Amino acid sequence: MTVVVWNQSGPHARRCFSARFAGLLAFALAWFAITPALRAVVFQDYFTNREIVTTLTGQIEGDNTNATIEVGEPKHGGKTGGHSMWISWVAPSNCVVKFKTETSQFDTLLAAYRFNSTNDTTLDKLQLVAGADDSEGFEHETEIEFGATAGERYEIAVDGYFGAQGLIELQWESEVINVAPPVLVSTPADRSAKLGDPVLLLVNLTNIGSAQLKWYFNGSELTPNVTTTNLLVSSLQVTNVGRYKLRVRVDGKDYYLPPTEVQINTDGVTNTLAQGKLLDAPGSPLLGGDGGSSFALQFNPKGGGRGSSFGVVRGYNGSQIFNTTYAVVDTNEPPHCGISNGPSYWLIYQPPTNGTITLDTIGSGYDTVIEAYTYNGALNGYQDLISIACDNDSVAPHGAARIQFPVVKSRQYVVAVEGVTNGRGTAWLNYSLNTNQLPAPPTLLSQPVTIVALPGTNVTLAPSVAGAPPLRFSWKKNTTPMPGITAPALFLPGVTTTDSADYVVTVTNDLGTLTATQALHVVILPQCSLKTVSNYLQLTFGTVSGMRYTVEEAPAITGPWQPWPDFYIGDGQPVILNVPGGGTKFYRVRVQ
Repeated sequence: MTVVVWNQSGPHARRCFSARFAGLLAFALAWFAITPALRAVVFQDYFTNREIVTTLTGQIEGDNTNATIEVGEPKHGGKTGGHSMWISWVAPSNCVVKFKTETSQFDTLLAAYRFNSTNDTTLDKLQLVAGADDSEGFEHETEIEFGATAGERYEIAVDGYFGAQGLIELQWESEVINVAPPVLVSTPADRSAKLGDPVLLLVNLTNIGSAQLKWYFNGSELTPNVTTTNLLVSSLQVTNVGRYKLRVRVDGKDYYLPPTEVQINTDGVTNTLAQGKLLDAPGSPLLGGDGGSSFALQFNPKGGGRGSSFGVVRGYNGSQIFNTTYAVVDTNEPPHCGISNGPSYWLIYQPPTNGTITLDTIGSGYDTVIEAYTYNGALNGYQDLISIACDNDSVAPHGAARIQFPVVKSRQYVVAVEGVTNGRGTAWLNYSLNTNQLPAPPTLLSQPVTIVALPGTNVTLAPSVAGAPPLRFSWKKNTTPMPGITAPALFLPGVTTTDSADYVVTVTNDLGTLTATQALHVVILPQCSLKTVSNYLQLTFGTVSGMRYTVEEAPAITGPWQPWPDFYIGDGQPVILNVPGGGTKFYRVRVQ
């Protein structure tokens, strides 16, 4: 719509202007009445529906509760999600941009992608630009940054860590630069290596131009500086364990590429990693192998080709060495060995064979707590953990910890190493499997005895059993199952005579099953009387149906007490007995 304003003088001209303006105003009002109101960009669940934003700074809010994951969708930030939402951002100029979910209400994942070609439109063609789970400020917020090229379209995904959901607030801000930044093609994956092995980190960048590069290690510049896309650690040592990332400086503005974590596994298992979060640990476990068909290549620095091959026997004796500088403190995490709110790392261990494992944190650079768990079925969260053993400071005060427990080959074990009083640094998790000390099926350490109790008392039934953990318990009262009772001890508060029964516990582990019976008799003390009748004494006591009564006598109140050969089964009627006279004797009635 065009509005023309005349600048003539005179009454006629003004009338013409007024009439024309009134007509245009009426047209404008009519046009706005039929035109939809402009709408702000919103997150979209489906990738093909994503909307475009083009501003240097901005903010979008949404709720991912009903969002889904599509077939072929990448893991944002390299982590499992569950409720992803999308927008497209077109860079209005060359810039360094930062996206963050600082005020979102749950644990978020965040990633940015691009397409290599304008012909690419599907999820499988996405090229990662930046991705993250938690920021390096020890919080669940997520932040990514990257160099953006003017006119380039970037696909931004926000997800919830392992299905987390809630309100999202995505913010972004940019710093304009005068040249196009480098384009990231790939960064190295997290990895483990043996002590002394060479480790090469390769970053693939194009359009580097005048950009300046510098490698950082655990937040500090490497010394001496490394200013190329590739970083070689010629002989991996404990001091080299941690997080590496490449800084890119363009036109005086800095941003960092996604980091790579390097750990040591003395067995040389490159894909075994301790993880900062429980649910990430199953993706990089230490799976024991017997080395029957596997081999490793030994590097010969003096030449001689590929070196010699030898069998790899892993999971028996070794160490996983890692750095917890960026570990997250999760307040929902269980207090390991009673210590809570410390940063922790997790490792999944599956033994190569049955035996007894010893785990310790000797060599760690800070005060550690260690606890081992296992789980049945799938591992979906802390609620699935079954504690097996824990320790704090048994090796040294304010230092290393050690635990020992039997293990079976078919089961995975979850080991948590936690820092005391916010301790962080280089951690050693040492493992030693003793195959001469085998795990056992459930066994009774002693035969259960009949428990006799008075009405109103609290009774705990707990047969003494041993066996490889985890031990699973189920209970019956006589032959009737007791649903929901799975504890090793059965607590019966304020018992009555109706609680008298044979309680049967079934104990199961990965190696076998045991059934034990413990009887409970809730007894009512009989009212007894002893009186003289002619030349003998008469003992009378009341009975309760089903109870067993035995008379005992002794020459002194302190004993020894001897039972009479006969016993009496109560029928609700009193028992009247003649007691021979002569001498001093004491009598009592035992009821069972």
